[in-house]
Amino acid sequence: MRTLTIQQVSRRLNLTTHTLRFWEKELEGILTPLRTQGGQRRYTPDHLFLLEEIKRLKRSGLSLIDIKDKLNSSSHADQGNSNTNKIDLLADQVAEIVRTAIHRFFETETTDL
Repeated sequence: MRTLTIQQVSRRLNLTTHTLRFWEKELEGILTPLRTQGGQRRYTPDHLFLLEEIKRLKRSGLSLIDIKDKLNSSSHADQGNSNTNKIDLLADQVAEIVRTAIHRFFETETTDL
């Protein structure tokens, strides 16, 4: 299984390493990266999906306490729907990419006039 370091996740998700460590502490039991023998964090693709969901919930205005409650309750209710959650998250990511591309397109069109 391919894993990523905290630096790689930081760059990929545009989050500081401090934020990742803080979320790990605050969301204990929900966000638990793997550890090397030397204690370094390693993140799996499932961790990336979870971090994207946390980012989305934060953008929607939820506090980390609310996010923890929501993820705890949904993990018990949706244990069989893991793939559905990943598909929903992927759809959100695609929608964000499309929104950004459209915004950039119109931005360059108006500057060209």
